[in-house]
Amino acid sequence: MLDEEAKARYRRRLEQLDDAIDRATASGDDDVAAGYDRERAALLDELRRAAGLGGRTRRLGDEAERARKAVTARIRDTLRKLGPLHPELAAHLRASVSTGSACGYRPEQPVSWQLST
Repeated sequence: MLDEEAKARYRRRLEQLDDAIDRATASGDDDVAAGYDRERAALLDELRRAAGLGGRTRRLGDEAERARKAVTARIRDTLRKLGPLHPELAAHLRASVSTGSACGYRPEQPVSWQLST
């Protein structure tokens, strides 16, 4: 069982990790981002083990915040997988996609998408 101070410290570390993951992803350092992802997952697992239905402290944020984090993580994972397959596209998307309370695609220059045959 974790006391309130320990839970608050875990939450602060999770916020720090989210920021660090975003910075590492933005700079294209996927290995560092993956390491932070692993630490984040371990912290979340620890929090889940420490709280349960009886403790009723399982919620770590509201639904919108959990959804925001899930979307950000999926985008990050996709870009990490895309990097080795199409580095140019991965770099373009890292520079053009923003996440937060709203996600956006804002390329620096207009893009003309064409299918190759």
